[in-house]
Amino acid sequence: MEANGTKGPALLWPEEPATLPALVQLPRPDHPEPDAAAPVPGGPDTEPLAAELGRRLRLRVRPFYRFLPVDAPATKGEPSGSGSTVTVLEGACRCDLTRAGEAPAPGPPHPLGMRLRSGGTLFVPPDHTYLLSEIHTPTTLLELHLDEAD
Repeated sequence: MEANGTKGPALLWPEEPATLPALVQLPRPDHPEPDAAAPVPGGPDTEPLAAELGRRLRLRVRPFYRFLPVDAPATKGEPSGSGSTVTVLEGACRCDLTRAGEAPAPGPPHPLGMRLRSGGTLFVPPDHTYLLSEIHTPTTLLELHLDEAD
């Protein structure tokens, strides 16, 4: 993110091949109601990840899970103080980005849209919202919301 300067969206990938399996194996909170796509706080099992990432970035990191069932309605992610990362742990979804306060681009294909698959991580700059859609298989996301350190 340092090279990107948090100015625009960026696809990220881990340097270590064991990173995604380790994230997938983290214990998760219970799924919310079947039609609820709201983020669920990550809980104590994500605290070491959040603390280490926060230390390295000098930011406060708040982890959340989002569980999207098949054919879930489009779900909007709001801007976070210093940005967010969205990692697909299982499944896949479309993610369209829009600058906060601007109308989304008309019709497909969205100029800042892409299909995220298992293992894909997207950095979302602080002045962008994201819309998750096209859920064809149950999808689990790990969202890390970044904020200025206290």
